[in-house]
Amino acid sequence: MTKQINQKLIIFLAFLLLSFFLRFWTLFVSVLDKDESIYILGADSLLNSNLPYIEIWDNKPPGIFILFSLTMLILGNSIVSIRILSIIATTFTSYFLYRIGANIDAKHGEKIGLLAGSLYAIFSLHNDGAAANAEILFAPFVTGAFLLLFQDRKLSNIKVFLIGLILGIGMQIKYLVIMDVLGLVLLGSLFRKEKGKSQEEEGRKESGVRSQEEEGKRKENEKPVNNFQGLRKEKFSLIFNHLTFSLFRFFLILGAGLILPAVIIGVIYQFSGYLDEYIYGTLIANSKYVGMLNFSWSDLLSRLRKQVLGNILLWLYLFWSPIYLFVFARGKLKEERNFIYLFLWFCCTFLAVLLSKRFYNHYFLQLLPPLCLISGYVIIKSVYLLEKKSLEENNYGEARELKKTSGKTQIPTFINSQKFHKIIRAYLSKIPVLPSLPNIILFLILIYPFAQAGYNKLTKNWEFIYYRYIQKIDTWDDREALIAKYLRQRIKSTDYIYVVNYEPIIYYLVPTKIPTKYAFPSHLTAMYQILPINPLPELDKIMAKNPSYILLAEKDNISPEYRNALNQYLEANYFLETTIQNVRLYRYYGNN
Repeated sequence: MTKQINQKLIIFLAFLLLSFFLRFWTLFVSVLDKDESIYILGADSLLNSNLPYIEIWDNKPPGIFILFSLTMLILGNSIVSIRILSIIATTFTSYFLYRIGANIDAKHGEKIGLLAGSLYAIFSLHNDGAAANAEILFAPFVTGAFLLLFQDRKLSNIKVFLIGLILGIGMQIKYLVIMDVLGLVLLGSLFRKEKGKSQEEEGRKESGVRSQEEEGKRKENEKPVNNFQGLRKEKFSLIFNHLTFSLFRFFLILGAGLILPAVIIGVIYQFSGYLDEYIYGTLIANSKYVGMLNFSWSDLLSRLRKQVLGNILLWLYLFWSPIYLFVFARGKLKEERNFIYLFLWFCCTFLAVLLSKRFYNHYFLQLLPPLCLISGYVIIKSVYLLEKKSLEENNYGEARELKKTSGKTQIPTFINSQKFHKIIRAYLSKIPVLPSLPNIILFLILIYPFAQAGYNKLTKNWEFIYYRYIQKIDTWDDREALIAKYLRQRIKSTDYIYVVNYEPIIYYLVPTKIPTKYAFPSHLTAMYQILPINPLPELDKIMAKNPSYILLAEKDNISPEYRNALNQYLEANYFLETTIQNVRLYRYYGNN
């Protein structure tokens, strides 16, 4: 027992070191993704006793702001704390994937899990996963819930409630976790049916024994017994009713845990007097967000092509999986049902990507946990299955050759079959085989992605260490830090600045007063349909505060109406003071 705990601890620490090494460079960068920036602003506002959606508005569930604020409270109010959070989240997800892998295959499960966890640590850096995006942060909750399911398929009511609670917390980070919930519900239902079938088989065996006993008694008494058929039907009916009740109870308890976090948050908003703001920010705004865009097959195919080319190893083995199932594992579908369960989970997460209709890169991160497990499973099982078949064919051929030779020599001792097989086994044991052949094949398969990730991150880590600590360039490769440094030297903390279409993290870095609760630039400039207000009157309110600086990036991502209104204010009250790496800084005339 102690040995197992020590092994698990060592593997967890190994994943922690791997995640830290791969993500070390992120500790030095101010911005990795705009979404992460608005989460930081919302968490900072929450630490100042402002509920989400009141002072800083976004259409994400409140869970991600709560998670960020707790991290900043414990580790310090800084961007580095959030990057450490992403390292911790990736570590737990990798470890949970390892544990799931260890539970889905008795013989090679440890190898499957280790490979799946390692693949997640590497490929989670793709698709904007270097940032602490929602998909990175809810992954430990989702994989932890699936681990509980795969660990014990005869779940107690407490564990079912715990699974629901964990997924409920994940849903408060992003609502599309509901598709992972769907996958878990389907697997849980299948596991319950498997349990019902095993009980039915036991019932049949018991019924068979009883039928033999009844038949014996009938012959002895020479009287027909007609009640056995009724007893058997009654037995199966009880099993069916028990299975139906068991599924109903599973759904009910899981649902109770699932909605509990939402109920608690709703009660807090109700007593705070902001329930309407909570409902609009989480439900109404998101329904508008989904409805404002039509589904595009061309966009989906384009994004999928990009995904396949950018994550070729994972998708290659996903496409290889039908070949593995119907060729290499032909006739063993029952033994491979855990693999089919993983594929079912993957399909549910893919539905989550389709429901979004936008296909942003980080949306595909939700596919990563089941995709890594599928890839790890197919790689390990295919390699070791090939070795097994190769050895079987080799041994069979050698045995036939030996039998022919023995037949020609007509040695009398070979008449005895036991001695014959004993000599064959002794002969086969001398056949030279490569026990390390699967490891060699695995090495050849994985050397490129692992070496590439290691080399790239080692180079990047060294660059940041060299320029930041040796050369003492504190804003190297960090445009946002450079702009914030420029502004800090020219304005006071009580002044306003307005970031029109650039990174909102500038508000946090300066720091300064934010002129609007809609700090995420795109909400006012391009996605105003989801807001509870009209963007042009909001712009008037912003400009009435006379921001000391207005930051305008050279991007064509502003609606024409908003651009025209903004230009009028710039021409009347502002002048272009400087441009820092394609970001124009307009200064208010009154500050001269």
